[in-house]
Amino acid sequence: MRTPQHLTLARLTWSFCLVASAACRSGPAPESPRPITRAASREEELTLIRADSEVFDAVVRAQLEAGDNQYPYHLERLRYDPRPYGTPSGYPEVFAGVQGIDPTLTFPRAGRRAIDRVAINRKRILRVNGVPEGGPLTYEQCAGARVPEPPPPRGRLTTRAKRPDVHAGCPRTAEYYLTVGLPIRGQPAGLWNARDTRGDQVSLSGEDVWTTLVDVHSAGPDGWRWSQYAWLFRRDRSGRPELVSTILIGVVE
Repeated sequence: MRTPQHLTLARLTWSFCLVASAACRSGPAPESPRPITRAASREEELTLIRADSEVFDAVVRAQLEAGDNQYPYHLERLRYDPRPYGTPSGYPEVFAGVQGIDPTLTFPRAGRRAIDRVAINRKRILRVNGVPEGGPLTYEQCAGARVPEPPPPRGRLTTRAKRPDVHAGCPRTAEYYLTVGLPIRGQPAGLWNARDTRGDQVSLSGEDVWTTLVDVHSAGPDGWRWSQYAWLFRRDRSGRPELVSTILIGVVE
C-alpha cells in the first residue's frame, strides 16, 4: 500500500533496517556482476518468463502453506499485484540499496511484451491457487502504525474538543497487498551471511539458488506498515524451487 497522500514525510515515523551492514557479515561475500545494459534477446526473455513463473508459484505456495509461528505467516484478506514489483514497467522504481538486488544482474532488461507475459502467467498462477489479485490499498485517513497521536488542541473550550484520530480511516480487519520482484540468480552479495528471520546466518551458493524481493503492505486498525523481504529458494530433487530462507531488508511504519 502506498503512503497515504495526506501524510507528509514529517508526520511519518520511519523504522528502517538494512541487513547489508558490516555487522551482519562474517567472511567475504561473492562479487556481484555488473548490470546488463543491453536489451534481452527473445531466448533470454523466454528464460526469464519461465524462471519467474516457477519462483512466483513457489512464493504463492509458500505463503498459502505458512503457519502462524514464524515468517512467512499465513495471511487472510490478501491480494497479489501480478506486475513485478507492482510497477507499470515491471522493474523497481527505487532499488533496495542492497548490493546484488538489481534484477538486470541476472537477465538483460526485457521488453514490454515479455513483462506483460510475466504478468499474465502470474495471474494464471493466482487463479489456479484461488488467490485474489489487485492493485495497492488506498485509505484516505490511515497513518503509519508508529505515527503518534497529535497533541490536544490549544485555546478555549479545549476540554470538549476531540483529538483527531490519525487512524480513523484504517480498515477494522487487517488487509494485505503483496508485490513480488523478478527472479535473481543466487544470493545477492549484500545479503551474504545475513541473519534470516529465524536468526540463522545464510550463505547459499550454486546455480540452483534464486532470490526474489517480496514487499508486504498491510493496513489494519492500528495503521499501515510496509516490510520488504528477500526470499531465497533452492531447487529440490524434483526441480521445483523450495523456500529456504527469508531475510528482512526494511520496515516502514
